[in-house]
Amino acid sequence: MESRSVPPDRRGRPLSPEEEDAERERFELGERLKAARRWAYFATLIAFLAAAAAAVALASALQDDGRGRSGASRAAVSDLQDDVGELRDQTESARDAGLEAQDSAESLSSRVDDLESQVADAGEPDEATQQQIEDLTSDLEQLQEDVDQAQQDSRSSSPSP
Repeated sequence: MESRSVPPDRRGRPLSPEEEDAERERFELGERLKAARRWAYFATLIAFLAAAAAAVALASALQDDGRGRSGASRAAVSDLQDDVGELRDQTESARDAGLEAQDSAESLSSRVDDLESQVADAGEPDEATQQQIEDLTSDLEQLQEDVDQAQQDSRSSSPSP
């Protein structure tokens, strides 16, 4: 075993390693408690200074309220009332303009719907028009055949050089 220079306990014998560790932990705990106590005193001092500064600021603010702050003049109140009246008028005219715009939008929407239905109707030919188109197509095909036949006839009847 090592010889340790440890002060003897109260009974006059040296401390065992476990007792020495426990004694060291108690000492470290005591040091931590002292440090914590110092920080608590410091925090208390800071809190006291903050409270004193708040009291001085409050007293200063109360003194400022007591002097020199008067109510608004009649002219300033009248100007504010005029401004409020103008804003009310502007709000009313904006509301009216919004309603007119909504009516215009609804009218335009209705017109667009009407045009869309007309385009849809115009896009699909009725039966009579469809029959006329078919007749014209048939006539055109017949005419093309007649032209082709006439060309062949003219070639066959003309002498070859």
